[in-house]
Amino acid sequence: MSSSLTEPVYWQGRQWAVTGYGIEALDGMYHVPAAEIGSVDERPPQWLDDLWRRYGTDRNDLTAAVAVARRVFIRTGAV
Repeated sequence: MSSSLTEPVYWQGRQWAVTGYGIEALDGMYHVPAAEIGSVDERPPQWLDDLWRRYGTDRNDLTAAVAVARRVFIRTGAV
């Protein structure tokens, strides 16, 4: 199952994508605005820990999405 993602799509993994909005689950159930992603220097946000613990989350794919999002949004000043 997939839903439409917010354009532009910067990166798409197996379960997560980095989009113009931020990080979006491909199934459309979860989405995190770019402003909530945080920088590398910060402690991981609570939403990230919650999603890592969620049954069925591909932790490696989500970790990759966060890394890509931080690179993408650091340039725009959203992070």
